[in-house]
Amino acid sequence: MKHLKEATGSRHAALESRLPLLDAGMSRASYLQFLRLFWGYYAPLERQLLALPYWNSMGFDYAERHKTPRLVQDLHALGETPDTIEGLARCQRLPTLASPGQLLGCLYVIEGATLGGQIITRRLQANLGLTPLTGAAFFDGYGADTGGQWKAFCAMLRANAGESVRQDDILDSANQTFETLGQWLFPPYPTPRGGTP
Repeated sequence: MKHLKEATGSRHAALESRLPLLDAGMSRASYLQFLRLFWGYYAPLERQLLALPYWNSMGFDYAERHKTPRLVQDLHALGETPDTIEGLARCQRLPTLASPGQLLGCLYVIEGATLGGQIITRRLQANLGLTPLTGAAFFDGYGADTGGQWKAFCAMLRANAGESVRQDDILDSANQTFETLGQWLFPPYPTPRGGTP
């Protein structure tokens, strides 16, 4: 776990530094836009995750950890309808998940995000008056059980990161998850015709 944290630290920090979710001046409209973007990433990612054949052999039940339903709950609380949610853009460039190691690397990022979400939840309540029932369920993660769920995930990751799983797959996939999420939330500016300005 220490190696994984060190190997992904720079991408994690780069993404975290760009998110305005802890800023006191973030508006409700800006927050809603970020929720839309998170839904656009997690909805296709979780569809891909759930179709993978590795869950039983890993001994891990992802059913209670789905993030998309919490995003839908928040979007509804902030005024979106099922039709407007269905019409939101979806990310097309997702991490490659073609091995158990790649699945573990991706899960490391999205499960680890629930820890930081606890801090964001407190700020959302202080800055925007939002609670898990009124638009902050996604960041609240597993609520009071977030720490326990993280420990359970870490135990599963350690149990599965043995000789049959390539360590490079885990590291590469975790970095790719940070990278694809960052590019989706903050798309790079297109290069103008004729080169850089």
